[in-house]
Amino acid sequence: MVNSVPAPPNPGPASATVPPMMLLLLAPLLALARGVWGEREKPKFCGEVTECFTFDLICNSSDYEARLYPPSAWVSTHVNNTYTAAKTTGFWRLLRYIQGRNQLGVKIPMTSPVLTRVDQAAGETQEYTISFLLPAAWQDDPPQPTQPVVFIERFPALPTYVRSFGGWLTDANRGTHIRTLDASLGRDARHFDRSWHYSAGYNSPMKLFDRHNEVWRLAWGGLGCAPA
Repeated sequence: MVNSVPAPPNPGPASATVPPMMLLLLAPLLALARGVWGEREKPKFCGEVTECFTFDLICNSSDYEARLYPPSAWVSTHVNNTYTAAKTTGFWRLLRYIQGRNQLGVKIPMTSPVLTRVDQAAGETQEYTISFLLPAAWQDDPPQPTQPVVFIERFPALPTYVRSFGGWLTDANRGTHIRTLDASLGRDARHFDRSWHYSAGYNSPMKLFDRHNEVWRLAWGGLGCAPA
């Protein structure tokens, strides 16, 4: 089973169409995103695995980055629980998939980051979606999971605002940093989807220092860092 993540919506009423000028502004970004993600240089903070979800850096602010991620395939699972418990349950389900619980029985290398989708409107206990990036060799035709609760998911190009932070990725610091990111984007008059966000963890539990985590918001319209 293959699911698809909807493309980032256009701001404004649901019936609105994308103005021609907006299409012209987005065209260079979409052209950048068409390349294979594995062809881009791996970021320095992603050092524990061979393959990471690479991106085009559009610009830097003092407290966030604007990145464009290309289309990609992931293996995912839904877990209804608290944030930390859902991440743990989801991680082990997906680990079993890459260790051979798939229809080909093949072992698949671990990648980074591990993504967790968080619904902004729900409470602490909600349905979270945890995802592992599939390596480049398995992007086009990944083996199907044998666990009914695990599925293959395809993402479109993702225009993304990202805030990075260290330490351990907990529900408390995730919340702190997504609020800080929202305030920064509001300060710079950037448009983004407020209904949900991703947290991204890059490190194994064995790494005690120099850890790297992120929170992501999907952009509406053009990406940028200066006030619109």
